Amino acid sequence: MNLKEQIENYKPYNEQEEKDKQTILKYINTFDDVLTRNNEFGHFTASSWAINKEKTKVLMIYHNIYKS
Repeated sequence: MNLKEQIENYKPYNEQEEKDKQTILKYINTFDDVLTRNNEFGHFTASSWAINKEKTKVLMIYHNIYKS
């Protein structure tokens, strides 16, 4: 299953997620390069937290553009 199909099959948690889902699908249908920085209007990104089982350590990544 590709990214678009996964988003189409996603069941939104609330009204805002439904609006976000429709916006994302519109963007995917409009542009071919939504996964690269080549798109001048924007691109998809993701964030996550990586922690150890004991929840005493977290993996952080330095952002070169924002210097943070």
